[in-house]
Amino acid sequence: MNLYVSLLMRKWIAQFTLVIALHLLFVTAASASEEAKLDTPLLSTNSAITLESLPSFKQVGKAQMKWLWLKIYQATLKTPSGVYQPNTWPILLELNYQKDITAKQLITSTVKDWERQNINYDELWIKKLNEIWPDVSSQDQLTLYVDEASISHFFYNSQFIGLVNDVLFAPAFSAIWLSENTIKPAQRNQLIGITL
Repeated sequence: MNLYVSLLMRKWIAQFTLVIALHLLFVTAASASEEAKLDTPLLSTNSAITLESLPSFKQVGKAQMKWLWLKIYQATLKTPSGVYQPNTWPILLELNYQKDITAKQLITSTVKDWERQNINYDELWIKKLNEIWPDVSSQDQLTLYVDEASISHFFYNSQFIGLVNDVLFAPAFSAIWLSENTIKPAQRNQLIGITL
């Protein structure tokens, strides 16, 4: 009887160990899949694609962004037609900086604005932005190009630096400037071509 119980126990332990191993494998694969969706190489960091190779865009509007009296950057919004339609892609958003700002400050400001607008954001977006955004200096340009598939491509001084391959990112990120809940409604109106 003891031998029978011992064999049953060994069989049960082996099955339990197999179940745990399969569970850990599944969790690891799911986690890797979540990160992989941000890193799908639609473009690589060595890509020859430049802003000049993109389809032609027409200016919708332009706005000067300030903090108190200090000029921070000038934003320009472009679409293929020159007309803005909310959450319709492709779009091109150019930010021409007039002040030195670290990548950390850019990301902190982005997260604060998402939180202020009650926008749900993915922590993986923050991780990806930390990987690709540089510190910017006066005269530098950061450009967001959202393609027809809602994938967000970033350029630094016209050179591709990375992408966020999550269709939820584009509307969340562009909302900082283009949402009705933006912190700068007058500048939003200028960007989307509304004249009052």
